[in-house]
Amino acid sequence: MVSLVAAGLLFASSHSFSQSVGSAGAYPASTQGGFYTHNYYFAPAPSSTPWAPAWSPDGSKIAVAMSGSIWLVEPNSGSARELTYNRKYHSMPAWSPDGRWLVYVADDGGGTIQLEIADVATGNSTPLTADDQVYMDPAFSPDGKRLVYVSTKPKGNFNVYIRAFEDGRLAGEDVAVTRDNDFGRERLYFGPMDLHITPAWLPDGKELLLVSNRNVALGSGNVLRVPAVANGIEQAITVLNEQSLYRARPSVSLDGKRFVYSSTRGAADQFNNLYVQPTAGGEPYKLTFFQHDAFHPRWSPDGEWIAFISNEGGLPQLQLLETYGGALKKIAITERRWKRPMAVVSGRTIDATTGQPTAARIHLKASDGKMYAPEDAYARVSSAGDRIFHQTGAFRVEVPLGPVSIEAVKGFEYTPVKSTVQAVDGKVAQVELKLQPLTNLSARGWYNGSTHVHMNYAGNLHNTLPNLMMMSAAEDQDMVNEQVANKDNRILDYQHFIPGGQPHPISTPERLLIVGQEYRPAFYGHVFMFQLRDHLISPFTTGYEGTAIESLYPSNTDMLRKAKAQGATVGYVHPFGGSKDPLIGNLGAGKGFMVDAALGTTDALEWSYANTSTFYPWYAALNNGLRVTAVGGEDSISSMHASKLIGSVRTYIHTGDRGLDADAWFEGLRKGRAFVSTGPLVELTVNDRIPGEDVKLPAAGGEVSIVARVQSITPLESVTLVWNGEVVEKIPLSRDRKGAQLNKKLKVARSGWYHLRAEGNPKERYPLDADFAQAFTNPVWVTVGEQPVRNAAAATYGMNWIDKLRQMAEVWPGWRSQQEKDHVFAQFDEARAVYKKFRDEATATASPSP
Repeated sequence: MVSLVAAGLLFASSHSFSQSVGSAGAYPASTQGGFYTHNYYFAPAPSSTPWAPAWSPDGSKIAVAMSGSIWLVEPNSGSARELTYNRKYHSMPAWSPDGRWLVYVADDGGGTIQLEIADVATGNSTPLTADDQVYMDPAFSPDGKRLVYVSTKPKGNFNVYIRAFEDGRLAGEDVAVTRDNDFGRERLYFGPMDLHITPAWLPDGKELLLVSNRNVALGSGNVLRVPAVANGIEQAITVLNEQSLYRARPSVSLDGKRFVYSSTRGAADQFNNLYVQPTAGGEPYKLTFFQHDAFHPRWSPDGEWIAFISNEGGLPQLQLLETYGGALKKIAITERRWKRPMAVVSGRTIDATTGQPTAARIHLKASDGKMYAPEDAYARVSSAGDRIFHQTGAFRVEVPLGPVSIEAVKGFEYTPVKSTVQAVDGKVAQVELKLQPLTNLSARGWYNGSTHVHMNYAGNLHNTLPNLMMMSAAEDQDMVNEQVANKDNRILDYQHFIPGGQPHPISTPERLLIVGQEYRPAFYGHVFMFQLRDHLISPFTTGYEGTAIESLYPSNTDMLRKAKAQGATVGYVHPFGGSKDPLIGNLGAGKGFMVDAALGTTDALEWSYANTSTFYPWYAALNNGLRVTAVGGEDSISSMHASKLIGSVRTYIHTGDRGLDADAWFEGLRKGRAFVSTGPLVELTVNDRIPGEDVKLPAAGGEVSIVARVQSITPLESVTLVWNGEVVEKIPLSRDRKGAQLNKKLKVARSGWYHLRAEGNPKERYPLDADFAQAFTNPVWVTVGEQPVRNAAAATYGMNWIDKLRQMAEVWPGWRSQQEKDHVFAQFDEARAVYKKFRDEATATASPSP
């Protein structure tokens, strides 16, 4: 195995890599699910609108989570009274049968989630747990003497426990209804350990319904009926066999005969709807037929109504469904009665150049250390753990009294601006944030956009194209490249695809929206496909265990060729992360890249997070003249409350005189006229040629003129000029470490490529939604005589990669026939032969370094 470091192809970096989405390193006690757990299972904290409804025993009130607290809503009037408050974010309320107590979960902001309980009469709250674990789904037994809940103890896996409850506190030892159980192999997105979640009592208090993926290969599992005793899971009976995704949350009817739950029925629905089914098992009956999501169904005490959360208008809202009759009531929050003094902050974000309001991202921290969002804004948590909301240029938000820190951020070409205002009782605090442009790259023909944006992906928000455009304006994106994608067996946002590959009609002269596709095979790696002229590629994936598409046929090569036949621009997405060479491990999440780089079937390789791992395979491709463009796309999912922010990793493309034009943008991408950034802005020319272009020198070589410039809204740690994977210049930083310049002549004796790299310190990444500031250009190519770019070590790297890929594919259990395997392996052999040819040429024509 050839190391790129040993081959001089990559210089070392000390940066670490964090893939956790929501807060970096969030909820360390939870080892299961990661990204999907944080978004589909944990409560959105804070949500500016209602979440997780729970009826009072007399049916007069509905407890909900909202703005970080538990509120009591009167369903007839919509009046809401804040019951609980502290510096944590509260959610998942559940009443005691006598109506005296409300138990709920308290999130400290991404560290732990604990159980707390409130005395409804006094509003006083008391912690029930105080450790380093995560607790979820508390529910009182029908007699009020026990509490069931989910916990990550002892080893980080979700298990169901029951514990005695006496006079406002937990008593005795907990009873483990479920225990850690190993499935025996890895499961896509869920790992080998079983999870057990969302328990609901049956009326006799002797049994529970819960969701578990025990003996299930895909999804969060089936609904099981389990005795409420120690190790009751061993006596479980499956009452609903379905591919779920955390959302089922069964609620049992008063008579114990039925349960209502939220479901997509596997692949049947794009959205979650409400279903009802017998608790003894049977055929589900569909209650709603929404083109949006319905979550958290809860039966009223008399069984006549079902409270649930709808995201019909985008934000989660409280609604009621009449059990018999089908009437639908939307419970608008007409009044918020806070239990502490509050004040209003009214803000505006202004473009300092035009003097006009401009959309921007807002970071707000109130005097209690918590973030508050406007009632019409979607409160989100970035991958770096920052709590933010986007707004169009004006916002209004209620906050506790005292100092309020507010910062406006708008992409990478505006300097962030911060202000502190005093929230005073009875007054409206006004704040105006003027954003000063750092530069204007579009005026020089450079237009930016992430190559990896998802609008809806089963999140809490039902996002819309107008809202996606607003978010993109707030992040100063010129191109909005939204991707249709599968989540397991269902397809999200397919209805927005328009044949022809041109911008969606919602596009404006200032901002273009393209609807493309993410093709998502778990084995080979996911890829983007933009500007498909005729149709979306189907199936959307391969290699899904237990389905009819479990085989590794067709290969990525096959499907990329089909997409390119439609005129699409294609590239591998979120393939690698961290700082280690993927060849040393399991080839990362872009296993097919080196094959398709050799065969010319991929145009691009995406950076979805700041990392240095991706340089290993990319440099190996470049060092044999394979012109694969590096692009930036963060894989944002803007319908989720804890996800990367849109445009946090983006691609700048030079279109020149053609301006903001989709065809020109993707043509520039394919030609490598691009740079990648999580924040810094990098410019490089070699003999006045930009990235993607060529400099021709005579056979004897010659001298080239290098001009480089870097600007950044955050401090940098290093700026380097790289030649064929080796650092040839360390460029001094400006005094504030936010810029660098180079103007120098260098001698070149052999063919190769230059590119510019800039990186920052992880401790100085704020307000970027990245592990660290990183930007780099694509290569400017230098050809000496007729000499091709060749490197024997890089070619050997490609051969070793394909050998390992073949070994991994050989043992795949889902092949349907030898013919399929032979077809795919012939492509591997073809790609390996390309690298062998490169190695032979490099060995035969070895030449001295410049």
